[in-house]
Amino acid sequence: MSAAALAESNAHLIYVPVSVFLIACPLLVAIRFWSRMRNGGHVGADDYTVLAALVCALASGGLMIAACVYGYGRHMKALSSEDRMQALKYFWLCQITYKSCINLTKASILLLYLRIFGNVRWFRWLCIVLTTIIAAYCVASVTVTIFQCTPVPRTYDKSLDGTCIDNGKFWFANSGFSIATDLIILCVPLPMVYVLQLARSQKIALFAVFTLGVFVVITSCLRVTTINVQATTSDQTYDIASTMWTVIEMNVAIVCACLPQIRPLIVKLFPRLMPAAHTRNPSGKTPDISSHTKSVSSPAKSDCSSHWTVGGQQEPIAMGAVRKPERGSEEHILSEDRTILGIQKTVRYSVEYSKDELNPV
Repeated sequence: MSAAALAESNAHLIYVPVSVFLIACPLLVAIRFWSRMRNGGHVGADDYTVLAALVCALASGGLMIAACVYGYGRHMKALSSEDRMQALKYFWLCQITYKSCINLTKASILLLYLRIFGNVRWFRWLCIVLTTIIAAYCVASVTVTIFQCTPVPRTYDKSLDGTCIDNGKFWFANSGFSIATDLIILCVPLPMVYVLQLARSQKIALFAVFTLGVFVVITSCLRVTTINVQATTSDQTYDIASTMWTVIEMNVAIVCACLPQIRPLIVKLFPRLMPAAHTRNPSGKTPDISSHTKSVSSPAKSDCSSHWTVGGQQEPIAMGAVRKPERGSEEHILSEDRTILGIQKTVRYSVEYSKDELNPV
């Protein structure tokens, strides 16, 4: 190999995406927390989980930058044995933080679904089951990654005697699980959105918000096309396209997980793209509650109460005598000055009294 070839480096495949997402991801997560708390909202488990995913993503970026400092991206023949060992050690550690990050992000999205649609029993249990599966797989995949070789140091120091698992098969299996769960998570909320009584433009906008995960699926598929090269190459520190897509995939997942939560900012910047108005009838006017009133012939004597849900919190609505109409419900996206991407179901009631009750003897 010529001196010019030995001097070649693919380190820019790591430096560029790490630099871009080092700014983008912390900014989006910060905006997410600000959006949650700016109007008296509360930070939930989904927010803390995506914050943990961000920590893992930043750790992954830092580890890969450190690997590049020791020659990751250059030909193995151009590196000293010590530099090669250090570069591969940081790459191994990045595999651990990557698997933690990608699964934490999935869990965060499912916890967000629970926060929005958690009052639907079958949907709540589906999200709980999926979250449990992802958590169990996260523990299992991280454990296998740590102990992929016996002894463990053989992972990055091939001069040691021992055995290792077939990384190619393991990486393909991990990618298969990741893509499958991404597709499931992508489709899970769509039936819930479909039944919402929304204007068509609002429903399309909401579908778009919940299908942002398609970008994660695309990056995962692109990563799969490069796995075999990195798993079978004899120049492991130079053929690093798969590592580039690993960095991109985990950060794109965090971006997609945060975008629904910063909807108010998107609404302000692009009001026509994501309208925040409530559902309206074809005439363009807000429906009159009186049009849904059903007559009551008998005096209303008993007290009743109902609840309305905003972003996972219930507040009681005190009522005197009420009667629930047959078709008096409206479900809509909350406007930007309330809860972030809250889905509110408004149940209209009419209050009616008999003449005897209004004019007591």
